[in-house]
Amino acid sequence: MAKGKLTIGRLEHIALPGLGVERVQAKIDTGAYRSALHFQKVRTRTVDGRKELLVTVRMGGRRVTKIFRRFQRVTVKSSNGDTSRRWLITTKVRLNGHSVATQFTLFDRSDMKHQVLLGRKFLRGRFVVDVSGKNLLG
Repeated sequence: MAKGKLTIGRLEHIALPGLGVERVQAKIDTGAYRSALHFQKVRTRTVDGRKELLVTVRMGGRRVTKIFRRFQRVTVKSSNGDTSRRWLITTKVRLNGHSVATQFTLFDRSDMKHQVLLGRKFLRGRFVVDVSGKNLLG
């Protein structure tokens, strides 16, 4: 067991307080570098000469639109080798009392089982994954 690291399962319930999401199941993806978050709608706008990113998510039965003033575009390479450009935002993840500012790429995951993936950047130095377990933190 890694000293000082919390053991989590391959699926865990998390909160995304910055998006108003109190509880959603996240898949822990040790193969992914960054975390990924499902979105319904993304658009940019300019207010007083500053660009903003408006992100609409629907999780936990709630639909929320959040404005991000810090964001960027990144190139992401998928497991099959395809690359795509995605928006990158930072928001907090709360997991069993731990609150971690985490970068998420925004991706339409409507055809996938889990709306949130937590990747290695989130895990590194904080958590180890027991792949035989689910919701180990309750």
